[in-house]
Amino acid sequence: MGHGRLVAFAAGFVVAACGPSPPPAPPASPPVPLHLTPACDLVPAAGLSWLVEAKPRAIAQSVDLIPAIATIIPENRFETFTTTHGGVDPRQIEDLCVSHYKGVTLTIARTPIDSDKVIDVFERRSSRPPARTVLATNPAVTRVIGEVKDEKQGLIVFGREELALEQGSGGPLRAAEAFAFGKLRRAQPALRGAALSRAADVVGDAPLRAFAPGPFEGETAQGLGGLLRAATAVAISVVPVRGAARVAVRLVLTGAWGEDAPAAGERLAAAVHVLSESAIGKLFGLDRPLEGPRVRTAPEALILEATYDAEVLARGVHDAVDAEVADIMRR
Repeated sequence: MGHGRLVAFAAGFVVAACGPSPPPAPPASPPVPLHLTPACDLVPAAGLSWLVEAKPRAIAQSVDLIPAIATIIPENRFETFTTTHGGVDPRQIEDLCVSHYKGVTLTIARTPIDSDKVIDVFERRSSRPPARTVLATNPAVTRVIGEVKDEKQGLIVFGREELALEQGSGGPLRAAEAFAFGKLRRAQPALRGAALSRAADVVGDAPLRAFAPGPFEGETAQGLGGLLRAATAVAISVVPVRGAARVAVRLVLTGAWGEDAPAAGERLAAAVHVLSESAIGKLFGLDRPLEGPRVRTAPEALILEATYDAEVLARGVHDAVDAEVADIMRR
């Protein structure tokens, strides 16, 4: 390069360097406030048939329950599920809420996730072109609607910390979305609504809880010695007993029992005894409690408590529903 050209090049470089700087990047949008915990706070109350709330990670970390868990779900099923579901490990789910409506199941899971992998797996499984909608960018919230095995399904991924999956077509996924974004301020989620809030309070905190709101009709109303006919809700909690392979179970029936509460409590004890001596009761080891059952009453609630051998219960669950568990883990 000649001297003249070198001077020109240097001059041009200086001019460019001293010229106007590029405009600054636009400021990042402020984070969208999301309400994601507890997971059941995203579950609508309207039309709810039943709800199960679990803390799988806490349960999996209970050393005494490891053999019982393996009896119900062997290690290889966990591994297969993780491989086929975008890296989601069921044992690492911190907060899980599964709710059922007429023809629709809504699952909310709070767990570390790779959102891109989860969405990719969902879209590849869809039998029709999925519809993807970005709901927010900070954090990234994406909704995907598709169809799996001729069933409409919807997925919402909340950043890298939570997902919601709707199987069937019914609308609870959109309600969950609205709860997460704080758009249903006048509505209460399922466990805070009138139907189940009292049952949730009485059954207490536990790593595994199940709820069903009333009114109960038809054959269901005949359950537990006919007490379900007058019950407003049913709740069950399961708590591991530290230092032993056993679990404490609490059954709660809420209702306007009033002065009839003592008599209703006796009917509950009798109904549970009949159940424990039945074929299904013996299958689950309900006829061999380690403690109890004991019945007590509280304002608007009947409470039955008992402690059972976790491995006996697990073998009963395995024998009764192994095919269903295997099917769920394959989905």
